[in-house]
Amino acid sequence: TLRVLNRPDNWIYPGTLSFLEMYEGILLAADTLSSLGIDLNIHTYDIKGDTSRVSGLIRSGQLDNMDLIIGPVHSSDLAVISRFSTERDIPVVSPVPLIDNSLLTGNPYLFMAGSSLDITHRAIAAKVAEYPDHNIIVIHSDTLMEGYAELTRLRKYLMTELADRIVEGKLDYKELTFYSRSLHGRDSALRLSRSLSDKKGNIVIIASEEPPLMSETLMDIHSLLRRFDIKIFGYPYMRNLENLDPKYFFDLNLMVYTPYWIDAESDDVKQFNSDFRKLFYTEPSENSFAWSGYDIAYYFISGLAIHGKDFLVHPEIHNPDLLQTRFVFRRNYLVNGFENEKLYLIRYNNDYEIELLNVEEAFQEMDDQAKREIRKTPEDYMR
Repeated sequence: TLRVLNRPDNWIYPGTLSFLEMYEGILLAADTLSSLGIDLNIHTYDIKGDTSRVSGLIRSGQLDNMDLIIGPVHSSDLAVISRFSTERDIPVVSPVPLIDNSLLTGNPYLFMAGSSLDITHRAIAAKVAEYPDHNIIVIHSDTLMEGYAELTRLRKYLMTELADRIVEGKLDYKELTFYSRSLHGRDSALRLSRSLSDKKGNIVIIASEEPPLMSETLMDIHSLLRRFDIKIFGYPYMRNLENLDPKYFFDLNLMVYTPYWIDAESDDVKQFNSDFRKLFYTEPSENSFAWSGYDIAYYFISGLAIHGKDFLVHPEIHNPDLLQTRFVFRRNYLVNGFENEKLYLIRYNNDYEIELLNVEEAFQEMDDQAKREIRKTPEDYMR
């Protein structure tokens, strides 16, 4: 039996909404850049998550003379586009975080605007090293091979940062596999309590982005707060966890490395919200892709307009004010692409506020960046 499903003309497939908001952010950036005298011609293609459509688009020649390509979002599609862009010397920006940064290898014109978990691993390991007398526990999942690979990378960075403690025989380090409450009852909390120390501080790293693991582990830790001194670090995606009362985050003083930080009191953010509301009759949420759409378009288009091809080799020469991030692009070899290494460390505090912890580090980074920049005139930076 064939069933016909009728939808209203304004119906939007839910999976498309996030990327529609990104496109809206790009359009707002285009408006800003146009007002500053930059002529833009934007082409939009819906490839429907189909790699064959990407290949067909390339064969059609429609991308041959592009100055910049933003997307696609899926790794398989991005791999096809990045190979094409390398042949044509066209920069391609991956606008969303990917599982890893392997696509950067051999693609010098590929830019990852969202950092991979490898950058998070390094940041967490360096921060943990600042607590020399703490007991360290890593909680991970064994359900995915990718998860095991990520655990291996995190362990490598931790062992490098904690090498002195290993040599001195003073490293207290444990790894615990997550067991779901639905299968093992309270066993996870009991196992965790046996791994914690009541004689000194504990650091728990939740090394997973699986919602059940994150939420159940946070509940287990919450039940142990009165007995133990615990600091908790999570991966960036933890900010998007929706199946847990935010009260847990604040009670636990949860710390998360995240690629974005929005200052709601800044004039630029207020103006963006106002412009967005006028055009689209709503305001973007904090984790909306509209912010990154604006930042990516503004950063790359203005960078190319001011610096030309030099910008693609030395993106550090361009440092405009953006809405939710700063781009700190680095690569390990000239034949490889760039990855954004900028992360903000935030903490959910007991006053039910989210605070930025590495603000001094951020200002120092800005000073260092300014010293490296090759400036033209103040007008060149437009903002």
